[in-house]
Amino acid sequence: MTLNDFLAWEAEQPERWEFFNGEASMMAGGSDVHNAISLNTTFALRTAFAGSRCKVFMSDVRLRLAESDDLFYPDVFVTCSEADSARRQVKEDPALIAEVLSPSTEAYDRGDKFAAYRRFPGLKTVLLLSQDRPHVECYTRGEDGYWILSEASGDSASLTLPAFGFELALAELYRDLPDAAQQTQTAAP
Repeated sequence: MTLNDFLAWEAEQPERWEFFNGEASMMAGGSDVHNAISLNTTFALRTAFAGSRCKVFMSDVRLRLAESDDLFYPDVFVTCSEADSARRQVKEDPALIAEVLSPSTEAYDRGDKFAAYRRFPGLKTVLLLSQDRPHVECYTRGEDGYWILSEASGDSASLTLPAFGFELALAELYRDLPDAAQQTQTAAP
């Protein structure tokens, strides 16, 4: 399927679909916990980037990898690109991508999707957020092009985003989760 075929077909679908390696994949439905973490992450990043040219988007905005015509709906992403400011439907130059890991999509998010994300030339940071406990993995592209992993765990932890010069408090990212998730986090060692 070509990208144009996919876009025409997707416009007729009630669900959202990603387009990767010439194939369409239906997006998995998210849980209330997934949604809350995504929303909290969006709010924390909007606050951190306030007053800058960077804009934060949630999973309703497509992200296109131009070199391969792959289309994704990241849970949250940030673009600081003037060209992206002019694009309404699809953005192409992310600086940061955040994915909330779900049991049904974690292998894909960590594997093929993360490999594709790393091909965005201007991407500086990828965040992978656990859904079952306050834990975030932060992958930062170094000056040499290699990706460096840092992690933060627990309600009192903060995660430094070296590419942007600020920290995210995990208490903010995991704030006000549905009761079942809070009980699981409290019971976790």
